[in-house]
Amino acid sequence: MLGMTKDRYKQLVQFVSRYVDISESEFYVIVPLIEIVSLRKGEVFIAEGEVASRIAFTNRGYLRVCYNHDGDEITRDITPLHSFATALPSFITQTPSYEIISAITDCELFVVSKFDLDNLYDNYPKWERLGRRIIEDMFVEAQHRLYLFITETAEVRYKQLLEQHPDMLREVPLKYIADFLGIKIQSLSRLRRTLEW
Repeated sequence: MLGMTKDRYKQLVQFVSRYVDISESEFYVIVPLIEIVSLRKGEVFIAEGEVASRIAFTNRGYLRVCYNHDGDEITRDITPLHSFATALPSFITQTPSYEIISAITDCELFVVSKFDLDNLYDNYPKWERLGRRIIEDMFVEAQHRLYLFITETAEVRYKQLLEQHPDMLREVPLKYIADFLGIKIQSLSRLRRTLEW
C-alpha cells in the first residue's frame, strides 16, 4: 500500500492498489503523463470513427458507451465511478471506433495516451501487469453483461445494478439506465415501483 499520496490522485491510487502492490515512487511515474480532462454533460470523449488513442480513469462522473444503429443510439455500457474507460476494440487494434463514449454527467477524467502507456509498460513491469489485469477485467465484465442479457430478466439485471452500483442509479438519468438494462423507461419506472413496495 502506498504511504503519503497527493489527494488529487487518491481514488486512482486506491484502484491501482487493488491490482498490484506498488510503491509510491512506482505510482508517481504516471503522474506527469496524466492529462486532467473536464467534460460537461453531453460532451464526447471518443467519437464514432475516431481511433481511440487515450484511456480515461473516471475520477468524477459517468461515461456512456453507445453505438449508432439505424439512427438510434444504443447504450452498451455505463462506466462505473473510479474505473477505466476507452473504446477497447479501437484502443487495442488502433482502428476507427464503432463506439461513442460521452459524458452523461459532468466528469473529471485522468487521461493517458496509448503512446505513453505503452512506454510505461515497456519500462515498469508492475504497470504492464496492471494494464493486463484491467483489460482482462473489462473483457470479463463485457462477457458477464452479455450472459445476463441472454439468461436473466430485466428485474434481475436491475437488482444486480442496484447492489453493485447504487450511486449510478442516483446520479445517472433514468433514460440511460433503462437503455443500459435493455428496457423502455416506462418499464423501468414500473420495475422500480414494484421493488420499492
